[in-house]
Amino acid sequence: MELPKLNELTFEEQTHRYRLDGSEVPSVTTVMKPLTDWVYGGIKEGVLETAATRGTSVHESCENYVLFGAEDYEAEYEPYFLAFKAWWEEKKPKAIATERRVYHKILRYAGTVDLLCEIDGKITLVDYKTTAQVNSILCPIQLEGYSRAWESHGIKIDDQMILHLQKTGKYKEHHYPRSNECWLVMSALLTIYNYFRKHRR
Repeated sequence: MELPKLNELTFEEQTHRYRLDGSEVPSVTTVMKPLTDWVYGGIKEGVLETAATRGTSVHESCENYVLFGAEDYEAEYEPYFLAFKAWWEEKKPKAIATERRVYHKILRYAGTVDLLCEIDGKITLVDYKTTAQVNSILCPIQLEGYSRAWESHGIKIDDQMILHLQKTGKYKEHHYPRSNECWLVMSALLTIYNYFRKHRR
């Protein structure tokens, strides 16, 4: 499968902002912020920062392994990488794209998909998580947002999955079926974001 290049979408690393044809568009993460704040509002900032640092490092290690077969990881995150490697060797996915940016052609939001691959003949969208728990409120919304964005470009997603990489060196797959309810929530969050942005100017 050949994906569209989507060169019109750019990403600024320092500000973590997406631009589509030069105009800023929100990320899936940004759109979901009201819901994320509600779920994680009671957690200390330091804990969230530690989790974010770990997630970034493990994501980079996974990408390097998929692209180059490189076992390049920070020692403290070794169990998470070994969990990913075990999954990769067991499931033998056929990689289509890794860390690929995408946007929704109509609704104009963007995001970066950890892995798009083929498993057992199914086009599967995979998002890695290194948190202690997989949040069943947030994750299906995030996955649905990514899947709908790809489908706006004609790429049909058959399965969407959270790959939970654990500090024990084990992994667990969490499959979430395509959901009109999750899409309604994502659409509502986008409406709230656009309303707030309109009146904040």
